[in-house]
This record gives sequence, structure tokens and C-alpha cells, in this order.
Amino acid sequence: MDTDSKLCKPSGELTIFEAASFKESLIRLMSNDGLDCMDLGKVTRVDTAAIQLMWAARKVGRLLVTGIPQ
Repeated sequence: MDTDSKLCKPSGELTIFEAASFKESLIRLMSNDGLDCMDLGKVTRVDTAAIQLMWAARKVGRLLVTGIPQ
């Protein structure tokens, strides 16, 4: 999972099995001021655990989600 100070680019699956590392990536991303971006263009599968984490991150700060696959 690529994460810099303002951009998170997860790849592969975002399921309960990846939830702990995904949460840590979101915490690092949201620790900065201003708009944060998450590019989901390389994500192949998402379950409710990942959706809950993204929803919680959205409620805490400004999160722009791009590249949402079909």
C-alpha cells in the first residue's frame, strides 16, 4: 500500500484480513492538515470492514476518494 503525506494508493484486496494495516495507513494519512486523497484504482475487492474504516476516516477529516472501480 503506497502512502505518502497526502495520498494513499491501496492495491489488491481490502478485506478484514488487511484491515489492521489499512487502518494504520489511514491514520498516517489523516494525521496531516488539509485534504487527503485515496486512489482506489488498483483495488480488486473491498468488504464491509474496509468500508467502515473509510467511512470513519471520512467523518474525521476531509477525504477525497478517486479511482473507484466498477
